[in-house]
Amino acid sequence: MKLTIAEIFNAKEPLEELTKSKFPVKTSLSLLKLVRKLNEHLIPAEQVKDGLIKTYGAPDPANPHNLQIKQGDKNWQKFAEEYGELVAQEVEVVFSEIQLPDTLEIEPAILMALEKFIKV
Repeated sequence: MKLTIAEIFNAKEPLEELTKSKFPVKTSLSLLKLVRKLNEHLIPAEQVKDGLIKTYGAPDPANPHNLQIKQGDKNWQKFAEEYGELVAQEVEVVFSEIQLPDTLEIEPAILMALEKFIKV
């Protein structure tokens, strides 16, 4: 399935939340395999994002060892353009949708971020 880097970024935290739940072995294994496959694209994308922050960011006044970039900063426009290019990139990820148990109680926001990855 073709996914954008943005879709992978958006699925990261909901997937992490889901992996904290107990599931049957087959579901747990499928979740872990999906996380591993998405990380193949997520980790390099996060490295590029960090590089953009290093290029365009400025030291955080509260913690000068950290760099930050915010809307309104002088380099914001350049950062936003390049970050937009990054998250628009499409990648091919081969995976099977994960069937979640009917008894699972899950927040709608998590389901929304994971709709391409799961079946309910």
